[in-house]
Amino acid sequence: MNKKWFIIVFSAILLLSSMVVQAKELNIWLVASTEKAKIIKTLTEQHFTAKTGITANFSTMTWEDAMSKIFLAMASGDVPDLAQMGSTWQGEFGLRGGIVDLAKAFPAETKALMANMYPGSLRPIEFRGTTWGIPAEIGNMQAYVRTDIFNENGWQVPNTWDELYKILPKMQAKNMNFGINYGANGISWFVASAFLRQAGGDVYLPGGEKSILDTPESIDGFNRFTELFTKHKVPKQIQQVEDFRRGAIPLMCISTNVVYGAYTYASPELQGKWTTALIPGTVRKDGTINHSGYLGTNNFAIFEKSKLQKEAFEWIKWFMSEEIQVVYSKEYQTKLQGAFNVSPNIKAMARMDIKPEHRTVLMKQLEQDIGIPFALGGETVWRYVDNATASVVLNGMDSEKAIRQAAKEVTDEMNRKAKEFKRFLDKLPLK
Repeated sequence: MNKKWFIIVFSAILLLSSMVVQAKELNIWLVASTEKAKIIKTLTEQHFTAKTGITANFSTMTWEDAMSKIFLAMASGDVPDLAQMGSTWQGEFGLRGGIVDLAKAFPAETKALMANMYPGSLRPIEFRGTTWGIPAEIGNMQAYVRTDIFNENGWQVPNTWDELYKILPKMQAKNMNFGINYGANGISWFVASAFLRQAGGDVYLPGGEKSILDTPESIDGFNRFTELFTKHKVPKQIQQVEDFRRGAIPLMCISTNVVYGAYTYASPELQGKWTTALIPGTVRKDGTINHSGYLGTNNFAIFEKSKLQKEAFEWIKWFMSEEIQVVYSKEYQTKLQGAFNVSPNIKAMARMDIKPEHRTVLMKQLEQDIGIPFALGGETVWRYVDNATASVVLNGMDSEKAIRQAAKEVTDEMNRKAKEFKRFLDKLPLK
């Protein structure tokens, strides 16, 4: 009998030991507040771990520290399994061989996952046949209108920039103005990108090594952008929430993530007095109106040195699924006052718990928005657009001269990077 019980106990110990050895825990780095990370952690425990048995440990980073922290982790080899990172960062890390190419590692599953995302959100993560990440969150420019003020003055919400310029003097005569902002202020490259794209131009083409800022379309878009401030006297900086509340800026183009929750949940005095609209568009030569605006993304990427790549990808698929994105967005907006989540998942956005008319406009805007593609030099080349803008708006330089100079600087920067990364570029699937 003693021998029998010994065998039973010994077998139980072996079974428990086996279970402990087989237990898998993902290490995930999020760019998030502690409160936001708690929401994701709770959902993971309740849904993902309960179903798969895979646990996850979450660490948070700030945007200011995230890139350097990831670089240091890659240099030391002490990396998490996956991390959240900025729009085009994973391109920098991927070229160095530190990030998993999902198109190669999980081709069919990655393609299926991407099919559910807004096309514009995919631009930053696809580079010469590679896919180094999956969109996690997006931010975009949206127009917000004080309908009470517009109705009182008999103004129509402008569909194009030319329509805006017709009512702008009337607004300014009443000590009001139009406002636009993304990032630090209105004269940022984020805003410039919208005008460039609407006109049919850009800073560079996806995967390119040469600027296209000096094309007729890009020059036209840049001229339109800078004239907004030099000719039409639109303020370079605005108070994104307070100016709208006071009615000083009854029409503004601004980040949905920043203001939608504030207007909806934290400004009861605005109830019934505002709505959303597409950002004013540019009329193309074929008569169509392009409303494209800046689309910012942050993305999930899996590290090459992770021993749990498959499990990390399973977590990404789970978290970015329609059902979980709907639940996450609701939890996020309920528990964090004034917060708002814009999901890259199209079907999840269609189920967002906001006013139907707002949701319809937001989804139409997202269909036209385009993310910043990764290119050699990354986001750093956009600083030349900022420099050109400052030269024109603040120092009175001729806009075409400024943007042509920026085009040369961008191309020179890309050429330098092409030489630096040649050994990595030669290994990519496409050129």
